Amino acid sequence: MSTQQMLESLISDTPEDKLNIILAFAEFVLLDGTDVNNSFLSEPSLAKDWLSKEEDAAWEDL
Repeated sequence: MSTQQMLESLISDTPEDKLNIILAFAEFVLLDGTDVNNSFLSEPSLAKDWLSKEEDAAWEDL
């Protein structure tokens, strides 16, 4: 099995909530030395906390 086939198999079995992390990593790897805004790399991980009902309630008065 080729590397591409193994990646496709892994990705097809990956839960939706993990795909954003994989996408961010793939985009980072493929940038090939261009300027990188590192804050975008943490976005998928931080989104788990940001996109919650508790977080919305905390900020609703602002």
